[in-house]
Amino acid sequence: MNKLINDEYKAIRGFNYQPSYASHGLQIWGDSFNLDVIKKELEVGKQHFPGINTIRLWLSFDAFLQCPKSFGRKFDSVIDLGEDLEIRFVPTLFNGWHSLPDFGGISVEMVGYWGVGERFAGAFHPYIESVVKPHANDDRILLWDLCNEPFNNARCDSTKQVILGWLKRVYQVCKQGDPSTPISVGSTSALDLIKLVEPISDVITFHPYHAWTLLNASVECFEKNINGIVAFANSVDKALLVTETGWGALEDQKRAETLVIELGILKKYDIGFLAHLLCHTLVADGHRPEYGPITAAGYMAFIESDGSIRPYHDVFNKY
Repeated sequence: MNKLINDEYKAIRGFNYQPSYASHGLQIWGDSFNLDVIKKELEVGKQHFPGINTIRLWLSFDAFLQCPKSFGRKFDSVIDLGEDLEIRFVPTLFNGWHSLPDFGGISVEMVGYWGVGERFAGAFHPYIESVVKPHANDDRILLWDLCNEPFNNARCDSTKQVILGWLKRVYQVCKQGDPSTPISVGSTSALDLIKLVEPISDVITFHPYHAWTLLNASVECFEKNINGIVAFANSVDKALLVTETGWGALEDQKRAETLVIELGILKKYDIGFLAHLLCHTLVADGHRPEYGPITAAGYMAFIESDGSIRPYHDVFNKY
């Protein structure tokens, strides 16, 4: 077992959060934006899980394109909630994961055309600057996450390089706006992809899932992967933080059993974590079947639609 040398983030505990009222980032941060709902759901989350100190907040470039003047004010209003709740945020600027219903985000086609030269400056620079620059040195921001799982739709090395080139430009603009706050990229747990984004990651963030319904992988394989990532982090002298974990299931007890495996191993390695997802939401994988399509990830929320804690999910508080 490799021991993590830089354990700066080992005390981080929290969740990814998607508001319950919409499924697409364009709605969440656009015309349907509802600060009262967000405030209530974060408060309920803190009541059920009093030890949480961090929320990963998915932003929406799509919504900024539609409402550029109001987007920054909406983002500011959510960050302001962190003071009373004693939580910090990991704002995720872009998204590369697509499911049903789609949350929105980037694609290879988009960044291949818009991600270079003057087109990049016109398309992406205003968004990054409007979000990041006003919060330079803001202690409420734990990390800036450039993109959630950016390589999910890259099927060959050439498309990976297209996305990586775009990410490097996003990194540069983000650093110009806020030179001091660490930057990360929300990678899957594939070590080759983690290595690809390590040069533009002040902190290595990744998403380990014991995806028993999808990959039929053993617990031993799950831990072996974690051990290898710890060894790599040590070799480049960087800290680790898990910004997604908690493979889902429709069966409450089975999901909780998976959490015990995942969270137990992460704690064993002194790796802080943000589980997926805080509360019931219309966003993909955050709801039961009556609210929409279900993937192999099942149902990933910890809090039900009525605000009650999901059965067996108080196990989170043990870790």
